[in-house]
Amino acid sequence: MKLQAGNTALDFVAKDIYGNDVRLSDFRGKKIILSFYRNVSCPFCNRRVHQIMGNNIRLKNAGVQLVFLFESSNEKLSSSVFHQGISPWPLIGDPDKKVYKQYGVEQSTLKMMKTMLVANVAQAKKETKELNLPEDKDASMNLVPADFFIDENFKIVKAHYGKHLDDHVAIEELKAFAGINDPFSKL
Repeated sequence: MKLQAGNTALDFVAKDIYGNDVRLSDFRGKKIILSFYRNVSCPFCNRRVHQIMGNNIRLKNAGVQLVFLFESSNEKLSSSVFHQGISPWPLIGDPDKKVYKQYGVEQSTLKMMKTMLVANVAQAKKETKELNLPEDKDASMNLVPADFFIDENFKIVKAHYGKHLDDHVAIEELKAFAGINDPFSKL
């Protein structure tokens, strides 16, 4: 079942890549950006995380809590220098997709095929090549990303389910939810 704006966020407890328990409800009282990614080697997902990390300090200063889930195991995620650098945000491996299922994140071969029509796969691979990402041969090929904006009262204000493998909420919308402005944007 897909969640939508107005629903209460679903609580979960999972281990992050450092073995710490992460309970989503522990962040109640903060704005939360909960993002579901494909796997440790997905060029689209890692490009997206790289974009978000470019706003890391401003997001932290705004008091926003980010929580990232990948379908890869914690061991595979922690073997990647790039993924270790995501700290201080919790990075959670969920290879059994328990939390993915809880949030209605889908697998879709049709949406995977659509990606080839709407996304620049070669460009994404080129942009993430230097990250030297490990492979994850156990990962699915058709898991579709999703993003949730959760307010301080633990209510979902935006539920975004990807239309293809490279479809996340726009960075500008993410920054608007976080309450951070781009000082270089046109007035």
